[in-house]
Amino acid sequence: MAVSDLKKYVLPTWILNWFYLTAIVCTWDASFILCRPHSLPGGAWNALWYLYKYYIVVDRRYMDEEDSFSRGISLLNVVEVVLSVVVIFLHYQKSKHTRLMAFTVSVMTFWKTVLYFVMFTEYCGAGPLRVQNTIMQEIFIYLIPNGIWVVVPFLVMIQLWSLLATDNKQGSKFN
Repeated sequence: MAVSDLKKYVLPTWILNWFYLTAIVCTWDASFILCRPHSLPGGAWNALWYLYKYYIVVDRRYMDEEDSFSRGISLLNVVEVVLSVVVIFLHYQKSKHTRLMAFTVSVMTFWKTVLYFVMFTEYCGAGPLRVQNTIMQEIFIYLIPNGIWVVVPFLVMIQLWSLLATDNKQGSKFN
């Protein structure tokens, strides 16, 4: 196979780096929820999640050990980590499935995070969880950090859609 053919099966560097970051951050995040109460402030392992002491004040789902929605999202994070590792593996194998898999995982990440945002609204019953939050807390501790997980996957989807459409156009016998 020609070098140019192999090149079309790899990801742009920034997208590959995003998948590495996703695997690390989502592992850390999911393990915080799945290790409660040990991960909470005062817990046996809380030093690993020191920064969460600020986040759980704003997003009280993370503090509530009985919150099934946060546990469910964390299980989806585990799936996201596994699929991100698969994308990284496919990239280095120069598999023809790399870009499509990366696109699919990005769509999943995007909508998982949009769902998390929707569930944080008063419309979906999160009013009591947010009652003591200031606007600054919600912007800088909730909106910006979580918003990254909407914006970047969306940018990945845009770039990969363009690459996938180009690959398809070149390979189609009906064009």
